[in-house]
Amino acid sequence: MRNKEKDRHKTELEAILKDKEFKKALRKGVMGFLKRAAAKSEGVKIKRAGFSDKFDPESILVPLLFVDNVISFVDEFGSPAERLYKGRVYIGLNFLLFQAKSESLVYSAPMLVSVPYLNKTKNFSLTPLSGQIRASIVEFFTDHKRLKADARDELSKCLENMDYMFSTDTCAITSITLSKGTLKRIQNPAKYKSLAQMLASQALSQEMMVLPPKSRFNAFRRGLHASVAMFGVSFQQGSEKSGFSERDNVYQTSMRMPKPATEFSLIVKTGTKDNDLGPFIERNYTTAAFLQGNGETIKCIKAVDATIAKDHTSVSDVNFYNSLINTLSDLDSCKR
Repeated sequence: MRNKEKDRHKTELEAILKDKEFKKALRKGVMGFLKRAAAKSEGVKIKRAGFSDKFDPESILVPLLFVDNVISFVDEFGSPAERLYKGRVYIGLNFLLFQAKSESLVYSAPMLVSVPYLNKTKNFSLTPLSGQIRASIVEFFTDHKRLKADARDELSKCLENMDYMFSTDTCAITSITLSKGTLKRIQNPAKYKSLAQMLASQALSQEMMVLPPKSRFNAFRRGLHASVAMFGVSFQQGSEKSGFSERDNVYQTSMRMPKPATEFSLIVKTGTKDNDLGPFIERNYTTAAFLQGNGETIKCIKAVDATIAKDHTSVSDVNFYNSLINTLSDLDSCKR
């Protein structure tokens, strides 16, 4: 069954991402990021390809930026005094680099753009947030704090040797499990799982290369084929042959994704504890996340406190989301 709300968000986001000025700023940011990495690799130069350039698969990198998911949630039980803050939109993206010759993935960086919105209506639109969304995506490639400390060092290794495939440092999150109590507390478990996947991927990317979910591979393949075609080269699918044919303008495509050296499973458990304050309750929302892989367990536990009127018998998911975000925000503070 299709998620109509998610589809609608993606349709609106596609319109936002088509903005010409945003595309110019994004290209400039991506090129700057690549050039800074190339500067660390002797003999490697990065330049934009033009239609007059000869197609040279050895030296072409194809950067792809993909929207993984759009998640919005609101605080439905906030008091009138808190009406200014209604919720937040989380946009998960993947920035990938493929080498044109082998069509192999050589770099992967998950991104999570978080944008607050102030009003909740039935006809919720991402359009009023478009400026913030564009600025946050461009900032990812221009603000050194948004990238992990050694991102350019890792990328420079790829640029020095294009056959480098992160065979030892690549990981993937292959399963997510919510405890029985969490499934009862969360109103939309699928949405909660999606955010947990994106948060965990971004957290793990501080230490190793994280591969996107397999469910996205077909979309990456289509994007890669379209990008290769933009170089003025047609392509063929379904052939047993690979590489270049005798005709220079035909290119056989066979996208290659590395196998993860470490497969992580993510287990999430939540709990609440109340402190009676008369007409109000001070409620503690605790989230524990367990990342298990390669014989290692990373245990992260964080909590948030919220004051709730006793009249509000239902509990907003917003506090569970905030607790999850805090839990997976910093792997360095987690126990191993």
